[in-house]
Amino acid sequence: MAKVVLVTGGSAGIGRAVAAHLANLGYTVYGTSRTADVEMTDDGFRILRMDVTDEAMVKSGMAFIAEKHGKLDVLINNAGLGMTGPLENTSDAEAKMIYDTNVFGVLNTCRHAAPLLRKSQGNVINITSIGGIFGLPYRGIYCSSKFAVEGISEVLSMEMAPQGIKVSIIEPGDFKTSINENRLTSENVNDDVYPKFSKVVNQINREVSSAQDPIIVARTVERILRSSRPKLRYRAATPMHRLSVGLYKLLPGRLFERIIAGHYGVK
Repeated sequence: MAKVVLVTGGSAGIGRAVAAHLANLGYTVYGTSRTADVEMTDDGFRILRMDVTDEAMVKSGMAFIAEKHGKLDVLINNAGLGMTGPLENTSDAEAKMIYDTNVFGVLNTCRHAAPLLRKSQGNVINITSIGGIFGLPYRGIYCSSKFAVEGISEVLSMEMAPQGIKVSIIEPGDFKTSINENRLTSENVNDDVYPKFSKVVNQINREVSSAQDPIIVARTVERILRSSRPKLRYRAATPMHRLSVGLYKLLPGRLFERIIAGHYGVK
């Protein structure tokens, strides 16, 4: 029987690229969408209506997979929201919206997928970000949510390994997706205090618009699933992004901070 895969946030961007690639390889793939309007995509995978922040919908989705297939071999937590804004000007409600999807959504799916994954001794793959390794200006809420998923994944890996479940993290850099159109922005940015905010956001948008194809992340997922002993962390990023991670680990904190601030022009 083909392995059964669930990709959250599978209707666009990285999630769609991953779902389409795995379907092409012969996996039985479900991609989730909060507003599903088709059952089967042109890319050969099914769409399952699921909002990862809604526990009842997550339970229902897992029950559907259990009834249809009796198992789940792979859970890929990709659903997420981006956000820009100075931390000072970001409200609790705005931060909660990001955390509900990026953090509690991961917890929701992992909790309710666990019984099915135990049966198959399957894989959990959590997609975080290079911004989950170090902070980026005006992306504090987003980065901190990805930091949280990094920690959650480390703990899940230790807790689930005795059950035969393998947990891995993929840390993407920038990829050409619709995130520029879907990214949230704090509503009450004080431009007098943070005059460079708009310039930084424009730079972020340019970098995403000229970034790599998300098929690179999909191929990284393939590598993980083909491995009998997958690593905890995989980076899907340009040489420049990989270099930035190396510098983060090697350089004194203040020096690295100045490099990042200089790159975005917020020194």
